[in-house]
This record gives sequence, C-alpha cells and structure tokens, in this order.
Amino acid sequence: MNNEFQSLKGHLLLDAGGMYGSSFHHSVILMCQHSPQGAFGLVLNQPSNNRVGEILPFTLPPDIKQQSVRNGGPVDQQSVHIIHSDTFMYQGNIMPNLSLMQDINDLNDLKNSVNSNQKIEVFTGYSGWGPGQIESEIARKSWLIHPASIELIFNHSKQSDWRDILRQMDWQQRLLANGPDDLSWN
Repeated sequence: MNNEFQSLKGHLLLDAGGMYGSSFHHSVILMCQHSPQGAFGLVLNQPSNNRVGEILPFTLPPDIKQQSVRNGGPVDQQSVHIIHSDTFMYQGNIMPNLSLMQDINDLNDLKNSVNSNQKIEVFTGYSGWGPGQIESEIARKSWLIHPASIELIFNHSKQSDWRDILRQMDWQQRLLANGPDDLSWN
C-alpha cells in the first residue's frame, strides 16, 4: 500500500452520487490547495444571483462587472476568492495558466491588463477540509477525481455541468450521470 501523500491540487472533485441533500450535491470542486495540513477548493458549478460589480469595489470592465459570482462553498460566505487564467501566464499557483488570488486588492493588476485571453472568475465562500478529512472522504468513495483543465474550469458554472463532466469519464460515471438525483430511488 502506498502511503505517500499525493496532492489533488489542480484536480476536480465531483460528488460521487451520495451527497443528495447536502451543500455538495452534484458539486464540481476545483482543488486549489491540498497538503497534509488540509485542503481548500472552490465549487465551480453553483452560480449566485450576485454580479461581480456588486461584490468588488473597483472600476472594472463592463463584461467582468456583469459576470455572475459563484458560490465557492459553505465556509465563510463573506470571503472573496478570484481565479484567473492567462495564456501568457505559464506558471500558476493552482496549475499552469491558472492562479488563485485571495487579496482583492491584487485585482487592480489584473483589471489593467490588456490581454484579451485573460479569464477571471469570482467566488464567495469556499470549501475546506482539515488534515486527512478529504482523504477519508475519498476512501469512503464520496468523491470522484478528474483532471482539471482551463476549459472545464471556466465553462462550467451551472449545476447541470456535473452530469456533463461525468459523461466524459468511464462507463460507470456515465451511468451515474444519467441516474436519479438520489441513488436510493433506483
């Protein structure tokens, strides 16, 4: 048995079908940080009714101001987290071409960027796990792990996108994608 720690940073966690009734039901979570001390992630597919311009106190381009803010998770709903991608940003603190900002004052640098390839998503709240907690949940088969990509991160903001990603996986996950919300209904 391999006991060597393997970070899930830069991967997606998907509800494995057993979280009916919880805040993680059909969630797709981007793992932003993961170490033996715990894990931090952002739910990608739970848009809110708020707009970025309502949350951030900056003069922003109109297209960014009108973007929906995503609910990053059930922890600290007042916190703001920003992920951004840029084709010219080869290094990222989550994965290549993708970084997390937790200080909204750093957004000033991004808003002045002239790169048309830049993508920004804003989240309130986050998903967090203590030491060993996420590993325990994975061992209980509560989560499925899938490689993240810039396309999956920025193009999946609806609850139904959980099913779309599952359909890209193997036959068992395709069955899960087409099953009822609560597997006990089967």
